[in-house]
Amino acid sequence: MATSPELENEKYTVDDYRNLDDDRRYELIEGELLLTPAPASIHQHFITLFGAEIALHVHRNDLGRTYDTPFDVVLANDTVVQPDLTFVSAERVDEVIDARGATGAPDLVVEVLSPSTERRDRLQKRQIYAEKGVQWLLFADPRPRIIEVLRLQPDTSKYLIEDTFGPDDTFHIALFEDLQIKLADCWPPEEDA
Repeated sequence: MATSPELENEKYTVDDYRNLDDDRRYELIEGELLLTPAPASIHQHFITLFGAEIALHVHRNDLGRTYDTPFDVVLANDTVVQPDLTFVSAERVDEVIDARGATGAPDLVVEVLSPSTERRDRLQKRQIYAEKGVQWLLFADPRPRIIEVLRLQPDTSKYLIEDTFGPDDTFHIALFEDLQIKLADCWPPEEDA
């Protein structure tokens, strides 16, 4: 395969994706290869601190594994996503995690919304995550500094919003019973955003 995508109408597979040889970041969504630009500083600041809180909690309590982007999550032969944060429970690590990333649905994914990818995250990827069985989906929106917690409903392919957290709230989620994160400590100061 060429070092970068040449044909706009070509449908790509996981093998095509893995054979790309350039320095750009992509996601493969239902056969369409999509360039993913580097996130803004507020996005990076938040996911670094918020993700560290989750990762430390998971590690200290031997709950499974967490990964931040870039980390490939293969959900179908034509779909590879790179959530900002991925969690796989200890019970499922051996079936989902391999040397190249994850193959199958993680237990939790976090998507920090960016103007360039928000529509893709909220519509396309949300539907794919639901259809593939990702139990928990978090959307972190840097502009209003809000986190939406979505939980997959049993025996459906639909998420319901379970909770919403503002910039000064303490985040908690049933998935991690003892985890509490002060969100004010995760967002950068207003003047830096």
